[in-house]
Amino acid sequence: MIKTVIKRDGTKQEFSPEKINGWGIWAAKNLGNSIDWSDVVLKAVQSCDEETTTGALQLALIRSCLVHPSWAYNRMAGRLYSALQRKKCYGKTIPTIKEIHQRMLSAGIISNTFASAYSDDEYAELEKEIDHTRDLTYAYYQHTQFQSKYAIRDRVNNIDYETPQFVHMRVAMRLAQNLPNRIEVAKKFYNYFSTSKINIPTPYYTNSGTDKNGFLSCCLYTTNDTAPSLATGDHIAYMMTVNSSGIGANIRTRAIGSPVRGGIIEHQGKFPYYKSLGGAINANRQNGRGGAATATFSVYDPQVLDIQKLKNPRMPDAKRNRDLDYAMAFNRFFAKKAAKGEKYCTFDMAKAPEIYESVNASEEEFESLYNKAVEEGRYVSELDAREVLLSSIEEAVSTGRQYLTDLSAMNTHTPFKEPIHNSNLCAEIALPTKGYDSVYQLYQEEESGEVAMCALAGIVVPNITSDEEYADVAYHALLMIDVAIRETEYSLPQIAYTAKKRMSAAVGIVGLAHYMAKNKQSYSTKKGKELMHRLAETHYWHLLNASLRLGKEFGNAEWIDKTKWPDGWLPIDTYYKTVDDVVPPKYEREWEILRQDIIDNGGIRNSVLVAHAPTESSSISSGTTNGLYPIRDIALLKTNETSSTSYVVPDSDKLGVFYDMVYELDSKDVIEMYAIFQKFTDQAISADLYVNVAGTAKLSSSSLLKDQFMMAKLGVKTRYYINSKTGNGIDLGDCESCKL
Repeated sequence: MIKTVIKRDGTKQEFSPEKINGWGIWAAKNLGNSIDWSDVVLKAVQSCDEETTTGALQLALIRSCLVHPSWAYNRMAGRLYSALQRKKCYGKTIPTIKEIHQRMLSAGIISNTFASAYSDDEYAELEKEIDHTRDLTYAYYQHTQFQSKYAIRDRVNNIDYETPQFVHMRVAMRLAQNLPNRIEVAKKFYNYFSTSKINIPTPYYTNSGTDKNGFLSCCLYTTNDTAPSLATGDHIAYMMTVNSSGIGANIRTRAIGSPVRGGIIEHQGKFPYYKSLGGAINANRQNGRGGAATATFSVYDPQVLDIQKLKNPRMPDAKRNRDLDYAMAFNRFFAKKAAKGEKYCTFDMAKAPEIYESVNASEEEFESLYNKAVEEGRYVSELDAREVLLSSIEEAVSTGRQYLTDLSAMNTHTPFKEPIHNSNLCAEIALPTKGYDSVYQLYQEEESGEVAMCALAGIVVPNITSDEEYADVAYHALLMIDVAIRETEYSLPQIAYTAKKRMSAAVGIVGLAHYMAKNKQSYSTKKGKELMHRLAETHYWHLLNASLRLGKEFGNAEWIDKTKWPDGWLPIDTYYKTVDDVVPPKYEREWEILRQDIIDNGGIRNSVLVAHAPTESSSISSGTTNGLYPIRDIALLKTNETSSTSYVVPDSDKLGVFYDMVYELDSKDVIEMYAIFQKFTDQAISADLYVNVAGTAKLSSSSLLKDQFMMAKLGVKTRYYINSKTGNGIDLGDCESCKL
């Protein structure tokens, strides 16, 4: 039993049951009848020594709450944690925004440029807007996410400066800093961030207001089959890892054994270049860990079967490279061969370059090129297409890090005219890339090759209250991205040049599972799929209108003529019509009127608008479910390389029965969900699949192949993780490397 409590200033006083009961009553207020605050208090007191500190007592209360896998108890723990953090950071009185910024400036944590950008009157105006009581509405895991990942802090001396509302305001002020009407815009940003309507990628949190003005986290590149181009690829990977980007690499080079310089040298294939790429990304650290990259390889590469197994720990050292993730790129021609159980040919890029360069060709054009190369004897080997596909899927089940990219879907359902060769680290970005001839081109601001950069954001759909608000949130999400692309400090001038010409955005949906539960609908029912179709349409509609508005305000993307937007392209034109068998194409928006508005404006502000990222990390800070995925369980312990978090799905006390558990859903319903959103997505989706191998459940090759053929049939561009539920629990397969 506690007898003495030591206060923060070191003074001792007799333990008061009334005070701790008061804490329990306050922390449980308005959280529902499911909370027994007295039990929380009793167990906390029982766990403490006779002499304890107030901080230790508050932590005991928090631990007592977290014993219960409940949304209400997690929010109670959040209130207690918020009170504890405020006292730790500020004592009895919360400082003003300007006072916090001056403290951080004095500590050398934020830049003088940012701290001096706003006048005293502007600070005073924003002080009226900040609402610290919102911290008391956050779940415990939201607070710990902010404290461990997003708040700027002195990690060496363990000094905290910011609680969540100060973090949101800092980001809002930095993004609005150079905009017209910046105070009103900053208020909008702040309110949409702090009420979890706009989901923000990690770099915005960690870099806003500092000397490090880097906001973009997705980088894709392609090489040519020359030594200078391959070396340029390594330089891109190295420099962009320094800038906190995840890497999507497409290393294009000839086959192993191919002659170089007239046969003087025998080519070593891709493995040495993959090893070099791994060294480039691991030479630098990102938040205490190495960088991350996904290397895309073609199904037509003669080394396809060996590359598939590079991540496998059972392979010998000479045939293993675990520094990278891998994505096998295929097209519709290959998918048909696999579906029919037929053989197909692989090709050396040096002898049949057209096979690799025709990724955006029609099926008929590709087949003609393929047949000609085969007839001329320019192929290397003949493989069983179904066995190659199954081998890739089996590696995905085994290692989790073997992805698939459907280049036919990627180059058909897109506004781009130029070829798309690969996706990014997390398989949701689909942008054109072009190889460089030398490193020197990266330091020139002129058109040559192209590294693709994309800026991410998310709209937290269960928190949107009206169609009008959705439109305004979409506008401000794109405005945030606009600032990020224009004001990021790029380490390579060429990347700055292409990024600003393209203005590529990727605004996804966050919290779909919560949205479905709030609407009491299932991923598996007809009504549920119709609801998702309406949401997908609404999402794209508002973002497209927002980009049109931004185009009128700031001008269209300079390379908009490299897209189909000036011709009036819309996603309803090029999606795979097989999706109509899932949900009939009934639209609620006036698409033809919008098409004409886009034509009249000569295009829009952004080359692309939508991609659906995993948001495994940032959804925690928004207090919702991640991305488009159904939930794995009501309560989970989510872990990464540095911490673990007790996570509970939102509103589970009231809505728990309406949540779909992904391992209880048929994979058909999960794939059809992706297809519905892919219809209204101009880029791609980090589309996870889920397999249950717990107990007596067994995986069959036919079911795994069936799922992949279904994805190809419905036009889902990429397949990301294959997550598995085993007898030991659930393999979360989360993407800590992903910045959203």
